[in-house]
Amino acid sequence: MKWQQHTSDDGFYCLAISADWSELADDYKDILAGYRRAQLPGFRPGKVLQRVIEKRFQKEISEQLTRQVAQRFGREAVKESGVEVLGQAEVEKIQFNKGRDFSAMVRFYPMPEFDLPDLNTLFNGESDKNPRDQISLRLLELVSFDIPGGFVKDELAVDGEEGVDLESTTWQAACDRIRLMLILKQIAKQEGIEVDQRDVDNRIAEKAEEFGTTIEELKAELARGDGLQRLKEMLLAESALGYLMEINTLERRKP
Repeated sequence: MKWQQHTSDDGFYCLAISADWSELADDYKDILAGYRRAQLPGFRPGKVLQRVIEKRFQKEISEQLTRQVAQRFGREAVKESGVEVLGQAEVEKIQFNKGRDFSAMVRFYPMPEFDLPDLNTLFNGESDKNPRDQISLRLLELVSFDIPGGFVKDELAVDGEEGVDLESTTWQAACDRIRLMLILKQIAKQEGIEVDQRDVDNRIAEKAEEFGTTIEELKAELARGDGLQRLKEMLLAESALGYLMEINTLERRKP
C-alpha cells in the first residue's frame, strides 16, 4: 500500500491511498470462502462453484470487500503518516475492480498541537468553586488552541444541535467542552493514565440500571455509532481530572 498527503482548505488532513490487487487478494479469498457455505439450488453445501458465487453475490462481496479493505488500509495509512486523528477518520472515493488496483481517500481532522501547563498548580483552594470546576476552568485559561469549525458542528449534531451560530454561547460552550476533553486526553497520555474494558463495562452496567434497560441493549445502542469510543474517552477524561485533583490536593498539603 502507498499513500500520499493531500492538502485541504476545509481543515481536513487527507491521504490518498492506493494498493495493488495482490494486497487485496487474500481478503477476497476469505470473503468468498464465507459464501461457499451458501445453499443454492443444484449445488451441495460447500460445493458451489466460485464463478457462480461471484455472479450470485457480486454486490454483497463487493460491499464487504470495500468495507474490510478500506478500513484496514485507512488505519495503516494514518498510522504511517504519524498524524494523530481528531475524531473519526473517513474513507471515501473508493475505487476498485477485481484484479485491479485499489484507491481511496482518507480524510480526518488532525489533532491540534498544544503544550500542557504545570499540572501541580491548577487548584489553589481560594475560590468557592468546586475543585473539579476550578481545575477545568484553569486548564481552559492556560491552554488555548483552535478547534476546526466542521468538527464542532459534527459534535453539536450528535447532541441534536444543528444550525448553531458561531457567535452563540452554545457554540462557545461546545468549543470549550471539546478543548477540555482534548487537554485531559493529552494529560492522560502524558501521565500514563489508561481506561480498560472493565472500566467501560462497569459504566455501561451502571447506566443500564439507571436507564432501566439491559446491559446487552445499551451495548448494542452504543455500538451502532461511535458511542463506545465516546464513552471510553469520557472515562479517560474523568480519570485524568481525578488525577489532577489528587496531585493538586497533595501539593497544597505540603508544608
